[in-house]
This record gives sequence, structure tokens and C-alpha cells, in this order.
Amino acid sequence: MDFSERLDLYLQGGMINSDDVADINAILKMFEDEYGVVLTEENADSFIAHLCAAYFRNKTGESVGGLPEDVKNQLLGLDTYKQSLEILDKLISVTHNPLSDVEKDYALLHINNLIERFKQDNLWKN
Repeated sequence: MDFSERLDLYLQGGMINSDDVADINAILKMFEDEYGVVLTEENADSFIAHLCAAYFRNKTGESVGGLPEDVKNQLLGLDTYKQSLEILDKLISVTHNPLSDVEKDYALLHINNLIERFKQDNLWKN
């Protein structure tokens, strides 16, 4: 299932605006165009929810605690870490909303999880 219903609910609830929806759609398109994978509610719900929440926090000035150091160190040691950094850079290049360094760390965690999930399902071609 695609994210249209979730994004509509977030829009109606004031959590995101139309520019945020455009950013999410750009990210979904980037994943499909660049990596040949379709992000759906079933495989990327927490990643998209995190990005929407991060965009909301940008507008409200709310901060979020950073990743615990042990989690950050595990993330740095993953085989997929370098590729997740490249994906994050592409994500940033196709969106207008900035992400703080803390939000980038969480996005990297989600991206690594996505790569791993797609690899397990033999859907990751890169």
C-alpha cells in the first residue's frame, strides 16, 4: 500500500504541509528510480513516519535526543553504512526540508534497516 492515506491524515492533522508531502514523494521516487525499490506502508512505515515527524519538529523547534553512543557505533560498523550515507545525501538533494544532525543519524538508522530488509527479500540490486 502506498503512503497517500497516511500523508493525507498527517496533512489533515496539521503534522505536515503540502511542501512536506512533496518532499516525501520525492524521496519515494528517488528510491524507486535510483535503487529499484518501492517504499510502501509494509516495508517503510517507520522511516516515512520519522521523516514526517522530523519535518514537524523543524517547524516547531522541538528537539529529539540523539542516538545512544552504542547504537551509533554499531551503525558506523555496518557494511551498509557507507551506502546509507550516499542515500542520505541523495535524499537531502531531492528535498527542501533540512534535517538536523540528530535527525540525520536517525534517518541513517532507518535507511540501513531498509537496505537490510530489501537484501533479505532479494529486492536490493545495489
